[in-house]
Amino acid sequence: MIVPDREGAAYRQLAGVLRDRIRSGELPPGRRVPSEKDLHDEFGLARETIRRALAILRGEGLIEVRHGHGTFVVARPRAAELGPGDSVTSSAAITVTRATGDTETYPAGTTLVVAPGQRR
Repeated sequence: MIVPDREGAAYRQLAGVLRDRIRSGELPPGRRVPSEKDLHDEFGLARETIRRALAILRGEGLIEVRHGHGTFVVARPRAAELGPGDSVTSSAAITVTRATGDTETYPAGTTLVVAPGQRR
């Protein structure tokens, strides 16, 4: 349930719900994301709030818009193994999921580096 002014803005909460559905496989790669109307009906949120949530997920590379067809969950990219001294730079936002389950999102253009002495 989305509760405005609690646990963050409503659009961030909705993005979190949809992100969880994607990560759990409830919305698998290739599946069409529910329409703005369907999300409005389910959550009772304004369309602009829904658009902002979807924009977050597009920025994270989790969904893509296919004009004339809808919005779809993208195929999960394969994981890259990094070693000490390796770095990654992305033209899109980067979401790091730690072994603890915590996530951190970095803006486009961020370079992530594996610190020397860290294990692969």
